[in-house]
Amino acid sequence: MTYNEFYNCINRNNNIEKRDLETYLLALLELVEQVRKQPLTADLLSKLLMDAFTSEPKKFDTEWLKIIKAPDEKTFINPKTSTSTSGEYDYTIAVIKFQIAELHKMKGKQLEDEWRYFGIDSETGNRWYNFDPDSILECGMRCYLDHGDDESNNEEFEVSWRTLGDLLEMGRIYE
Repeated sequence: MTYNEFYNCINRNNNIEKRDLETYLLALLELVEQVRKQPLTADLLSKLLMDAFTSEPKKFDTEWLKIIKAPDEKTFINPKTSTSTSGEYDYTIAVIKFQIAELHKMKGKQLEDEWRYFGIDSETGNRWYNFDPDSILECGMRCYLDHGDDESNNEEFEVSWRTLGDLLEMGRIYE
């Protein structure tokens, strides 16, 4: 599956039941934890992203409210020792928990701002532009495509556990 094909694949969810981003991410976290031992492929990533629209969400953990900074992949992945599958997975889990915590803190506050899609800062100072599953996935993948060219966007979409964390983070901050 190429970058363009993956983009088209994840943007075909118009008929899927809508859910708020926090619930979506809680469901995605539950799904990701179930397949932790599997290598992440483009097909599996696409399935996880689509299944999170309808799957049972994980229970919110109040400990996540202590998370105030977006995870830095360098904390989890040491490029000198090649990529660590465990580190990439841990990074992605940290991103999902960070975003869940942020959204939970913004309920009834910043999330009620009618202009939020022009960008808002959370109470912890993190910038957000996208607040629903469709926009965070579309903008995350759009960021991948916009940083490539027509030729590279038709190349094979190389996926690892880090890809999911990066996709969600780019989706959070990409306009």
